[in-house]
Amino acid sequence: MRVLGLIAAALLLSGAVFFSTEVRLEYFRIQQDGSEFVVTWQTSVEQEVQKYVLMRKTTLTNDFGMAMEASPHGIAKEYLFRDSQVYKAAAEQLDYRLEVVYSNGARETLTTQSINYTSTAIRRTWGSLKALFQ
Repeated sequence: MRVLGLIAAALLLSGAVFFSTEVRLEYFRIQQDGSEFVVTWQTSVEQEVQKYVLMRKTTLTNDFGMAMEASPHGIAKEYLFRDSQVYKAAAEQLDYRLEVVYSNGARETLTTQSINYTSTAIRRTWGSLKALFQ
């Protein structure tokens, strides 16, 4: 009986090695490019990944909502998302959360990062007002 238990444990451990689910991020970046936000990331390990889910939260929504989904396309290749759908108030904080969904249905949060910004709409409005009085 003890031998069967050891064999079962060995099989479970070897199965975990062969069917492990893991993602390691090389980097995750958020940059503002004009009126858009550019989110990029790259992985160094990508095992049994079904998809990536990028979530976004603004000060106005105060809850994460899906910004995009991406199918895995291999390690050392950059993932890129241009976000032009953010409503920008005067001074905001924008949070992005990257999640991975594995082939077995498990879900894991890889990272959450924030960026602070001032709306370009306010700058444009101020510039327009100045031009009216010149």
